[in-house]
Amino acid sequence: MAIPVLPESAPFSGPQRAWLNGFFAGLLGIDGSANGAAPNGHAPAASAAAPAEEDFPWHDPALKMDERLKLADGKPFERVLMAAMAQLDCGACGYVCKSYSEAIARGEDTDLSKCSPGGKETSKKLKELLATRKALPVVEANGHHGLNGTNGVAAKPSANGTNGTGAHAPGGYDRKNPFLAPLLECQKLTSGASQKDVRFVSFSLRGSGLTYEVGDALGLMPENDPELVEAVLKAMGARGDELVPTPTGPHVHAYDALAKHYVITKVSERLAALLADSATDPSESGTLKTLVQDDVEGVPAAWDVLDLLEQFPSARAPVADMVAALSPLQPRLYSISSSLKAHPDEVHLTVGVVRYTQGSRVRKGVASNFVTETLRTRQKAGVFVHHSPGFRVPTSGDVPVIMVGPGTGIAPFRAFLQERAATGATGKNWLFFGDQRRDTDFLYRYELEGYQNSGVLTRLDTAFSRDQAEKVYVQNRMLENAAELWDWLQNGAHFYVCGDARRMALDVDHALHAIVAQQGGLSPDDAKEYVRKLSKEKRYQRDVY
Repeated sequence: MAIPVLPESAPFSGPQRAWLNGFFAGLLGIDGSANGAAPNGHAPAASAAAPAEEDFPWHDPALKMDERLKLADGKPFERVLMAAMAQLDCGACGYVCKSYSEAIARGEDTDLSKCSPGGKETSKKLKELLATRKALPVVEANGHHGLNGTNGVAAKPSANGTNGTGAHAPGGYDRKNPFLAPLLECQKLTSGASQKDVRFVSFSLRGSGLTYEVGDALGLMPENDPELVEAVLKAMGARGDELVPTPTGPHVHAYDALAKHYVITKVSERLAALLADSATDPSESGTLKTLVQDDVEGVPAAWDVLDLLEQFPSARAPVADMVAALSPLQPRLYSISSSLKAHPDEVHLTVGVVRYTQGSRVRKGVASNFVTETLRTRQKAGVFVHHSPGFRVPTSGDVPVIMVGPGTGIAPFRAFLQERAATGATGKNWLFFGDQRRDTDFLYRYELEGYQNSGVLTRLDTAFSRDQAEKVYVQNRMLENAAELWDWLQNGAHFYVCGDARRMALDVDHALHAIVAQQGGLSPDDAKEYVRKLSKEKRYQRDVY
């Protein structure tokens, strides 16, 4: 009699299937012996061959939504949901794409708006998919609902990137229990004439026990702009001292809830629906209901909570209800720009400040505004380490490295160079950096030139798009140096990319495939296989967002 194995299509996660298979084996007394008893008289342990590694062909941020869903056609429901995600595994939602989709499929997480890179497109598609199928039941395992005794609450990624399972976070701090790190420095990297505002930001980790490796990210617990908080409270008709719930349960004053716990820079569908039911003006109620019922994108994507309240002045509910209808404020992840070997007890970030005008108001990025404007030197922010095992310098210092990081994508490569210098790595280092103008946007220019002079940085190729009539980008520099880049790859170089997933990283990927095909004399399919092999061997790694 064979040990029962639940099929992959069964509505259970991998750990749930494994537990149930073991349970059935023990219950039925199956161990290959006649009476089902183990030699020592105890119930037999479940024996199972190591499962084959699951292939996720849609897990590519360069693919469009319809292409990803086509590749997931016929797969279990949670995999179809996964294909609707942005495929970046950025961790900003509290999961990676696979575990977030599984939590939704099991009914453990009902918030469909957590995939911030996927935005409205992802939340809309998730809503459509769920509308065609009831949420899968949560299975009781070991007497608890859900996995790991979470009582149906999805396990969040810990600071070690294990999604709540495995080793504890370094120093005992994670997103649920962040370390309060003092701000050491916030210095502008771009000049006054630049169209951008990019800052060097450093925090002290002294006394935390937190450690990180180059390639990791720092999770930052942001707070909303105080001016916007005050304006939203006024529009709600609130004083700010009302007691309201937080996403985790405890009640706090309304001001603190809006400042630290909820998203007010985007409109949640729940808030729009609540106001639609509460509006005393029939036309406002009708308009809001139409916006909500049509689709998730019905509420203008560019609106914040203040916009919504100002547009529909008769639509008001009790303050506690309006606050509770907002989406929970999530931590932001920033690629770490430093090496602990070069800067013990410190962590550095490269932060692009988001600021633009819409209508009559200046709009500000939540985290970038908090860390560069609201927070003052020596004031503290909650931080934790988010490990990124898929973005690492080679374990051997002899291996050559090619890095492509325009704009704030330079962040992890500054850390790479610090690490390689501190460890005395002998492998060659080649950096492609680009931005708008050399005179105003050459981030860490003097550091990079110093690494060039010392021999740590073997090659530095720059692309400043607006310094000439025809725009030039990092992928153009790659193609101009195709023969040498191919030679580096043939000699074992690791290739890294950091930056925008939808444009830059996609263009760099196309350039890489073109170089491999041209210089290697390969067909497009063979070039694709060559690049796929680089990825499988962890020689092609991307930190994209």
